[in-house]
Amino acid sequence: MDITETLKQIPQSPGIYQMFDSRGNIIYVGKAKNLKNRVLQYFTNNKDRAPKVEEMIRNIYSIKYVVTDTELDAFLDECRLIKEIKPRYNRQLKNTAKYLFIKIPAEPFPKVKIAKEKEADDALYFGPFTSRRQVETTIQYLNEFYPIRKCASPRVVKRSNGCLYLQLGKCLGVCTAQIRPDEYQNHIEKIRQLLNGADQAAFQELPKLIDSAVDNLNFEHAAQYREYYLGLRHILGKQQLVRSSNKQKNILAVEFIDHTHAKIFFIKGNKLLYREILDTIEKNTTELSQHLKQLIRGKFTTEKTSDKSGLTQHDLDEAQIIYSYLKNNKKKILSYWIPDTRLKEPGLDGAVSKIVERITSANFSV
Repeated sequence: MDITETLKQIPQSPGIYQMFDSRGNIIYVGKAKNLKNRVLQYFTNNKDRAPKVEEMIRNIYSIKYVVTDTELDAFLDECRLIKEIKPRYNRQLKNTAKYLFIKIPAEPFPKVKIAKEKEADDALYFGPFTSRRQVETTIQYLNEFYPIRKCASPRVVKRSNGCLYLQLGKCLGVCTAQIRPDEYQNHIEKIRQLLNGADQAAFQELPKLIDSAVDNLNFEHAAQYREYYLGLRHILGKQQLVRSSNKQKNILAVEFIDHTHAKIFFIKGNKLLYREILDTIEKNTTELSQHLKQLIRGKFTTEKTSDKSGLTQHDLDEAQIIYSYLKNNKKKILSYWIPDTRLKEPGLDGAVSKIVERITSANFSV
């Protein structure tokens, strides 16, 4: 099939596109801020393409596309379609790395370790995280800066003189049988506070260590401290995302389509509940306020919170799409957290008035 005509018709708008093979199977789903530019990239000469991408392009028989109102719409629709359809090349081209957790077992003298899944036990879990490298770097940092067990043996092996880590001052020496569990757990609690974001003093100390190492011309140590800083920053950021999603926050987001229309998104936790286009010109502020209050109460109060046992991989994908988009597009998108306590009068009135004022001010870039 000649897809030249289809390529000519694709607009320069946000949206999603679907690649079909000769049997009518959807082999790939993608999203784009500019559909025309993105799709045309597949049909221009590119010597640096991965073999799997070249294989996919050879199997493209036809293309369909759907224009969306905003880029966020495209992101969310792509995520939903990939989950529903599971296209062949979306599975093959995506990063095959699994989600990982940082695990602290419920033991008197636990080691901090990597876990591939969250089990139904009493252990303490942080994550899920998508970058193995950053997880490994963070655990390396914890082992260097906290005197916790590092020995290869899964169980505590008694040694009268302790291990090499004890002699280097990197471990309390649990293997000597002279360390009390509560003494050891004090350090585990400090790690928990750090990874939960409750106490970031240790994280904030790393830039000082980097500067000090550079001043002393110890560039190897400076490079290592920088790796620790980047790894820990990644982990703390992802953990904050997980906490935000688990709290089931009510978020109202407003993205402008043009100078007269805006799209509102109702998000609870990491779930998109509802979206609607608003005409910001035809409705006066009173009508707009009343309409928003009805929607806010209707959408946020009727949605039941899900089981808080943890996030699935798809939950994390949705959360990353939503929160990352809101964070990275502050110049063109408004976002508001509406606590459950404000869903009733009169608390909601003040919040809605501020939202309407911002929407109708026309000071936002499109």
